[in-house]
Amino acid sequence: MSTSIPAVDTELNIKHALLLDLTFGANVYYVSSAFKPITFDGNTYTELGSFLQLGEIQEDIKTTNGDIGITLSGVPQENLDAVLDTKVKGGEVIVRRAFFNDDLSLDAGNVVQRFKGIITNLQIEENYDLLEGERTNSVSVSCSSIVTILENRTAGQRTSPIDRDRLFPGDQTFKRVPDLHNIQFDFGRESNGAGGSGGGGYGGGGGRGGGRNPFDNININMR
Repeated sequence: MSTSIPAVDTELNIKHALLLDLTFGANVYYVSSAFKPITFDGNTYTELGSFLQLGEIQEDIKTTNGDIGITLSGVPQENLDAVLDTKVKGGEVIVRRAFFNDDLSLDAGNVVQRFKGIITNLQIEENYDLLEGERTNSVSVSCSSIVTILENRTAGQRTSPIDRDRLFPGDQTFKRVPDLHNIQFDFGRESNGAGGSGGGGYGGGGGRGGGRNPFDNININMR
């Protein structure tokens, strides 16, 4: 889906930064790729500079699905436990791009939302500097757009009393489904009733009903 971005003066250098809202459970973290704290919509975004990297955002005329990757490098070892103890998968991500004025001030009208999605995967990469003797980590997450989540969601319900009662309490539509489970029905097979077990054709002397002409009770009037 196309996004309207405000026009900027091409004769000046364009100054911009990414603003990320990361929601993990009840906690919301605000980070940016700027080099100083930024306040937007009443929230202060922590500056991460070049430590924050964002993959390419796909943008089409019509609404399409697309994923992006977000990488946070230079994470100290002592902060890695905080990442592992946090339920990252399923978290919500909102990515905005902010365009600054010449004096590096920010107007709310110059902030454009570029992506909104859900974190679907998490990857941690460890880096060790032999010269400095320091160990740092990079945390990468894959984010799927809302369109992708809607396309992959499971619709409908299972034909079980438990699912039916969860959606429609008290409804007995699927009450007998467990009793019918694994029972085979031979649709189209001849019935083995008493009238059909007499033997040969209607001309023979078989059992009950064996010699009866099935057309005896049919009257045809011709004029």
